[in-house]
Amino acid sequence: MNILFVCKRYYTAKDVIRDQFGRLYEIPRQLSALGHEVTVLCLDYRGKDPVASAGQQFDENGVRWLVVSLRDVLRMRFRAIHKQLKGLGPDVVIGSSDIPCLWLSRLLARRERVPYIVDLYDNYQSFGQARIPGFRLALRLSIRDARGVLAVSGPLKEKVVRDFAPKAPVVVLNNGISRSVFCEGDRLKARNALGLPLEAHLIGTAGNLSAMKGLDTVYAAWPALESVADDLYLVLAGKVDPELPVPLSARVIYLGELAEHQVAELFRALDLGIIPAHDSEFGRYCFPQKLFEMVGCGLPVVAARVGAIAETLQAFPGLLFTPGDADSLRWAVTSQLAGAQHVAVAVDEWPDLVKRIDQLISQVV
Repeated sequence: MNILFVCKRYYTAKDVIRDQFGRLYEIPRQLSALGHEVTVLCLDYRGKDPVASAGQQFDENGVRWLVVSLRDVLRMRFRAIHKQLKGLGPDVVIGSSDIPCLWLSRLLARRERVPYIVDLYDNYQSFGQARIPGFRLALRLSIRDARGVLAVSGPLKEKVVRDFAPKAPVVVLNNGISRSVFCEGDRLKARNALGLPLEAHLIGTAGNLSAMKGLDTVYAAWPALESVADDLYLVLAGKVDPELPVPLSARVIYLGELAEHQVAELFRALDLGIIPAHDSEFGRYCFPQKLFEMVGCGLPVVAARVGAIAETLQAFPGLLFTPGDADSLRWAVTSQLAGAQHVAVAVDEWPDLVKRIDQLISQVV
């Protein structure tokens, strides 16, 4: 079956193609592994590569990646985009990653007279682009008219059914992790690899270090946590939001932006992982990727009591703290450091997850 997958090129500070990263890379790759012919129409909003029009191509793991430049996206040159796809003859279109990609998928599917599926890996209404006039309507129409809807979490599925009244079934498709990467290992070896203190107590997290992700709560709690023990360090990795700088402290270690295998090393190096979030339009519906990665590495955790995070850890209420409450976070951290409680949650891998998409495609085509 010929599948056209539409997504953006950069997300969570990664280049989907060159970094071979995440959901937007794994869904096409795994569909190709199942025997489908997969073409990815990849929208490059950043325009980092010198591409003046649609046409830059990559071939990765049997998947054809067609990059559309920033210029074509801004000029809404959908005819030029469609011309690049002439002769492809897709049987189904899958749109993911944001509102423009979903809308473009809807347009291309109508032109080709084939069904389309939308993939919601977050609550796209919480994205800044949703404030652009017309974008919320585009999102509503794209979801309403799709022949299938994928939602990254149970709470997001409930929201989609309640707020958008889709005509098609909504299927929960969590993010997967690579168990060969996010696995248990030697703590001292991991600390040596990252240049971290070998004998200290280390707590921390990785990802987008922004207020939207709840890092403001972590930073607010740190002065009180710093006084708990002289050998307690806060270790952070990821992209820093300029409006929320990393705390200045001799015992705050910032490792920069790490590759995926280095993030796994960090989780093996820590004594305790923190999964912050706010009770917001983003926090209530996101998938707690870092939670599953930390658990895969055998790391004890504390996490915000919100959305899919609370749903996943409902059997471990002592590990949850009140979103946005620095004192609640401090209490959870000190309790876990005093007697670490490990959790056991089911961790899915991408090949198994994408089989659900394959089943959905068979139903709609």
